[in-house]
Amino acid sequence: MIIIKHSLKGRIRLKYKNLIGSPSLASAVEEALRSLKGVSGARCSHIGGSIVINYDCTVVLPSELIKAVTEVKPAPRRAAKEPACKRQGCVCVRNEEPKADTTATEFGILSAVLGGVFIRTKILRLAVGQSLFSPLGLIAAAFSVPIIARAVKDFGKTGKVSLNSFLGAGVASAAIAGEALTALEILWVNTGSDLLNGYVTEKSRKAIKNILDVTSKTAFVYRDGQELEVPVEQIHVGDTVVIHTGEKISVDGLITCGEAAVNEASINGRSELVHRFEGEQVFAGTYVQNGLIYVQASHVGDATYLSRILCLVEDSLGNKAPIELEADRLARRLVNTGFWMTLGTFLITRNFYRAFSVLLVMTCPCATVLAASSAVSAAISNAASRGILIKGGRYLEEAGSQESFCFDKTGTITTDEPKVISIIPVKGKTEYDVIYSAYTAELHNRHPVAVAIRDKAREMCSTESTHAVCETILGMGVRAEAMGREIFIGNAKLMNRYGINISKLTKARDEAEKLGLSVIYVAEDGRAIGILTVENRQKDNVEAVIKGLREEGVKEFILVTGDEKYSAQAMADRLGFNKCHYSVLPEQKADIVAEIQQYHKVTMIGDGINDVLALAKADLGIAMGAAGSDVAVEAADIALVDDDLEKILYLRKLSRKTKEVIHQNFMLATGSNVAGAFLGAAGLLPPVMAGLLHIAHTAGVLANSSRLLKYEMQPLNVAETEAVELTEDGEKCSKI
Repeated sequence: MIIIKHSLKGRIRLKYKNLIGSPSLASAVEEALRSLKGVSGARCSHIGGSIVINYDCTVVLPSELIKAVTEVKPAPRRAAKEPACKRQGCVCVRNEEPKADTTATEFGILSAVLGGVFIRTKILRLAVGQSLFSPLGLIAAAFSVPIIARAVKDFGKTGKVSLNSFLGAGVASAAIAGEALTALEILWVNTGSDLLNGYVTEKSRKAIKNILDVTSKTAFVYRDGQELEVPVEQIHVGDTVVIHTGEKISVDGLITCGEAAVNEASINGRSELVHRFEGEQVFAGTYVQNGLIYVQASHVGDATYLSRILCLVEDSLGNKAPIELEADRLARRLVNTGFWMTLGTFLITRNFYRAFSVLLVMTCPCATVLAASSAVSAAISNAASRGILIKGGRYLEEAGSQESFCFDKTGTITTDEPKVISIIPVKGKTEYDVIYSAYTAELHNRHPVAVAIRDKAREMCSTESTHAVCETILGMGVRAEAMGREIFIGNAKLMNRYGINISKLTKARDEAEKLGLSVIYVAEDGRAIGILTVENRQKDNVEAVIKGLREEGVKEFILVTGDEKYSAQAMADRLGFNKCHYSVLPEQKADIVAEIQQYHKVTMIGDGINDVLALAKADLGIAMGAAGSDVAVEAADIALVDDDLEKILYLRKLSRKTKEVIHQNFMLATGSNVAGAFLGAAGLLPPVMAGLLHIAHTAGVLANSSRLLKYEMQPLNVAETEAVELTEDGEKCSKI
């Protein structure tokens, strides 16, 4: 069964459960989609079961895409008692193929053999036989069999000479020529490269797990009037989980009883404790610092917020960047070049050993293949340790080349803790009437403004309220029904939609907007009863981040917000934005992104459901770490665990540094190969030294890539940073 997760013009995301645990099917589906006319890109995940397709909607229809997916038949799977991915509590535990263990075993055996040869020849001063039928020759032949088998399989599929073909030919030639030690060196380097690359990848996964550590082996569930301690994997949606002081919350859900000071650093990155009350939502991975709460589970296991992010980012390690694919192509070109250089050397010199040395130098392009993949894995690991979750190498690469940045306003460049400044009622109503109605409508809303309204209501009086119906209208506000009344709270568009007259509040609105305050209307049963003025405080480091991005080559900054003109324009002018679009609806944000894409690559930065369409449409979507905005995180290409804008500047610098390291690796890998080939052709590089050359440049590439694990950015000096002035040709705010 295929489910459309979300769709917009030219892009669709599907959920296909058959993909989960089947890399071969994912690859086949991806190949089938890319072969369709009108499809410009397709990416399939065998981990999450998701398919993202970019296509020309004038050429191919979504129904045709879905049909193409279903027509790809899955390969028969071997019987297995366990699925490819299972959950233990809230952590993804993969039943990996035993490839890593096999590689480690092979590397250990080869290391022991070469170590024994070193002791025998250098310490004991004894000779070793290197003919094909000597012990060393037989060992080399045995370890070369799997490589040759893969080479034959590759040739049967494509009809072309692959990396495995050239590698197998080099090892076999060395063994046959009586250079078994050289053959073993090549095998040792190749196996060690695979092992080290796997180590870097696994280290990246561990770094991700460390920052999203939601492990909790047991939890207390309230059943039949008593608390029972059960394994977290036995908790079901609807269960009531009891969390005491010092315990970690293991589910997403609503507090049904009690209150507590909750540490939500894993969600929002802030060290301050958050006081959570009955009716508010809590998330797995946070923990109760002080208090006692009863939580009704709404999401458990792999459905929790942080667990979904964990699997999305683990999936990223298989999503190659274009520069990684270029490394693969370069390695294949080196193989072809190596073949002709070997043949040319033999024809010119008529010397088998010179041609053999050239073959050995060019036979193992491990360093070239690792040049990009090792650097990207190290960079993703670094970013993950800092709370930047990148869903693939391609997005890491693109982060350094975007020319236009679109920012949402509320919760992105302003704090996610707005404050209600004043309450202005109409004649005949009191401030209490207005705030109580607003509180009733926003009781279960997770929007930052709703939180500010509830905080203001609790500050003014003791509030207790419930509502039967609550409807959120994207880009406008909320409609609720309570105690026989219909309550509306939102912007002017919401009032106009329901025909509510707000002319009596025009003067108060204008005065508030001139001060840069946002205005929220409150109405009951079709009549306006007052307004709330809200201050959206600007984040401390916004100006420094924008200045840094300008210095990094970003050409254009655009503010895209649903806020009214005055508050949006004041902030855009103060921060030096080139353009500002205000009073926009969610679908209009996506249209604005599409318009900019006609002349620039666009990064969209947002934090809420109303930003989802724009995040999906942009060349690069970055979701801020607002807890609960899981739809935005799903649609975005990069997610920040917290809401620190400085991470966006760090991401851009890391992207550029990664590409710099990759190009250095290419130069080191290909340069040493070419130099070694010429030395071999000149008779200055014996076969044994050709094998050692592989060890040297592969180690050099991995060492160079490992520098990215420790890469840091100089901290921004927020205090001394001044707002950037708007350029003379900068455009003023334009209403959509």
